[in-house]
Amino acid sequence: MTEFNKKSRKKNAVLMSSMGVLNQIVSNLAAFIYRTVFIYWLSVEYLGINGLFSNVIQIFSLAELGIGSVITFRMYKPIKEDDVNRTAALMHFYKMFYRLMSVLILTIGILLAPFLPHIINDTSEIPADINIYVIYALYILQSATSYTFAYRQALLEADQKGYINTSVQMIFTCVRYGVSIVVLYLTRNYTLVLGAGLAVNLLMNIWTYSYVGHSYQEVFQNKSRLNKKEILQIYKDTGAMMCHRIGTTVVNSTDNIIMSMYVGTVAVGIYSNYSMIIQIIQNTLSNFLGSFTASIGNHALSVAAEERYQLFQRLRFANMWLSVFCTSSLYLLLNPFIQVVWGKDLIFSRDIVLILCINFFLFSSRAVNGAFSNASGMFRYDRARPLIEAALNLVISIVLAGRIGVGGVFLGTIISSALTVWWREPYLLYRKLFNQKISGYFVSYILWMGLLILLTIPLDRWFTRMPINFGYLILRFLICGLGINTVIVILMCRNKKFLYFVDFGRKLILKKLRIE
Repeated sequence: MTEFNKKSRKKNAVLMSSMGVLNQIVSNLAAFIYRTVFIYWLSVEYLGINGLFSNVIQIFSLAELGIGSVITFRMYKPIKEDDVNRTAALMHFYKMFYRLMSVLILTIGILLAPFLPHIINDTSEIPADINIYVIYALYILQSATSYTFAYRQALLEADQKGYINTSVQMIFTCVRYGVSIVVLYLTRNYTLVLGAGLAVNLLMNIWTYSYVGHSYQEVFQNKSRLNKKEILQIYKDTGAMMCHRIGTTVVNSTDNIIMSMYVGTVAVGIYSNYSMIIQIIQNTLSNFLGSFTASIGNHALSVAAEERYQLFQRLRFANMWLSVFCTSSLYLLLNPFIQVVWGKDLIFSRDIVLILCINFFLFSSRAVNGAFSNASGMFRYDRARPLIEAALNLVISIVLAGRIGVGGVFLGTIISSALTVWWREPYLLYRKLFNQKISGYFVSYILWMGLLILLTIPLDRWFTRMPINFGYLILRFLICGLGINTVIVILMCRNKKFLYFVDFGRKLILKKLRIE
């Protein structure tokens, strides 16, 4: 008989968060080692092809519409109540929908194949041993097969066993990078490396599929099905999320395609190094702030507006501090780090790095805003905004990329964000959730931006006098880590929100040491 997870929420949360942190450390380290070996044995053009087709596949994921999140959410209650029939019915619908997704991705992929040359600005940049149609087919197969098997992972997530998914992904990620490095060393053939990675991913999906099937035999042997009314309700619930999914995918997954069309695949390859570093920091920041918000978010949304607002202000203080520190450090360290580790030929101009850092700041400074918006269902009042943002992003990025190159792609993202989500998201929160005037938010934001500029300019002038080598790179890291945060502590030492976190940390330490 199937037994759902009976561990305490606290124990499950500790397992999931611990495994999440471990996975991020191990996977990022493995990815860094693989990229370094990849650049050493192959050229930047191969990185460009990899980045281009990764974006194409992300666009295909739009067909999922966010329905997986809706189904996972609907499984929480039947799992808690040990309702095998309801869980089985939802999983059956999930399976049928994802298998349809696999067929749809294969079909769309085949139909779009003739247009591949049109998304590459200069085909002479494609290495001679690369057949773009074969590479494209491998990416399509990887995406399609993932949807065929991956739906069962949602049952582990809903049963608070996401740490199993995470641990499996971590192990197979290391195996995939290890096998890819061996194949790369033996053959120097990118197509074979990609094929080896596809094979390892397929093994991971099959293993997880079998493990979940064995662990929840009663669920998958059950013949219960959803009725038409229930299916229609799922699609209806998905509608509110669909606009946001489309907007997010278009904004985040078209940069490489536009860059390839208007600049070239070499630029895509160079950018992929910056993208990997920035994405690691964004994920770390999102995981930290997301887990912190989630731990008290549900309680906060059940109390009075004034208490919600107070919590938001505290979390936003931490958010802005981290965003200022990370943005300043990125601007000061990105080019020296890439030059020391991967070579001087793989760096962008400082103007482009500045644009990337502004884009990062606009995104990272909204982490707590997004957490509160999602927890309170603000997306229901904001369906059109992500579509407007996506349209603006596409049009402006294409126009500017054609005129000024790589920087134009990301200026389009900055402008579209500033015209839409940057002001709209806090406006809805302050008006509908906090019942507060929005002016204080923007005044505070401008002050934090001023602090970012004042911290970065003098350090930048100092760093430009330093030689670029490994020893001085370590010195730069230490100065950023200690210097920036020390200045912020001095400036904020009497701030009530800062004092709150100091007191919170003190109590937490005392509790851990069993002194209290």
